[in-house]
Amino acid sequence: MKKVSNFKRRLAQATLFTFCSFSLPFLHADAADAVTITYSGPIEYKVTTYDAFNSSSLNNTYTPVTTSINGRIYTYYTVTSNTYNNQSEAALKLPDTSTNTKSAAVEIKTVAAGTKWATELYIIRSSKPGPTVMIVGGIHGNETAGYRAAEKIKDWKINCGTLLVLPQANKLAIQANKRYIEGEPDLNRSFPKRSSESGDTVLARAIYRTVKEYNVDWLMDMHEGYDFYKNSSTNSVGQTLIYYPNSDTKRISEKIVNTLNSGIKTSYKQFSLLRYPVQGSLSRSSAEFLGVKSFIFETAQKQDLSERINYQLKAAEILLQELGMR
Repeated sequence: MKKVSNFKRRLAQATLFTFCSFSLPFLHADAADAVTITYSGPIEYKVTTYDAFNSSSLNNTYTPVTTSINGRIYTYYTVTSNTYNNQSEAALKLPDTSTNTKSAAVEIKTVAAGTKWATELYIIRSSKPGPTVMIVGGIHGNETAGYRAAEKIKDWKINCGTLLVLPQANKLAIQANKRYIEGEPDLNRSFPKRSSESGDTVLARAIYRTVKEYNVDWLMDMHEGYDFYKNSSTNSVGQTLIYYPNSDTKRISEKIVNTLNSGIKTSYKQFSLLRYPVQGSLSRSSAEFLGVKSFIFETAQKQDLSERINYQLKAAEILLQELGMR
């Protein structure tokens, strides 16, 4: 089971977690303004809800519960208290039948929790040390290939390091299928333009704070242009990779562009390598002020959606392969 959906701000007297053909009851949690979900499949699954605004320490109390499923005995544990008030969790121990050498624990957190901009961040941690990479989709709500690709990437396994995936950065804009919400500024012009700034909007500040909190090493921001960059009659940046100058970033950016272009026969549809993301963009601010190796990846919307998604996925795959994470 790879997804847990329908997060609720207020939980009822019991929350049910379903795995295969059975459900595990969780203890009561009065207020869940943030939700964290972790799983490390197929070995261990854990769901946690907590009140993010009250974090006084409490002692853990674990209660083992056994159950028989198809003749096999499983044990899970309920926790009546933990390091947060109103916290409850349950963990299910399953036999390790995996032969995949890749393993990762996945945690889901809420960015901009408690606001209308709330959106899920997927944190995929390997048991081996390595870089921290953040992949972002949906900063512009009408650039479909980016957030659709990121939705797939959040289910990837990694060999080492940590992978952060923010599939729907601007969820309200995605729901409206607009670049940004009317009456609100362009999110990708709202990130810090000076080192002393934190961002112009609630959502920009929350995303930028996430980059800092996790000490992100690499950042890929998935976007789309309405046309091909090589069509000189437009000013679109479709089919480009725009990086902030850094020797490592340049090397991997060139690898991505050259690899993709080797399979594209029509010259004007090939990717171009550009420098310096626009000021106020997540990529520019993260690189300029936080030292993150970052780039914007743009596909051209004058292609089939499936092809655009595939380019986004291939670019992300090459990045992670070059870093030893895939």
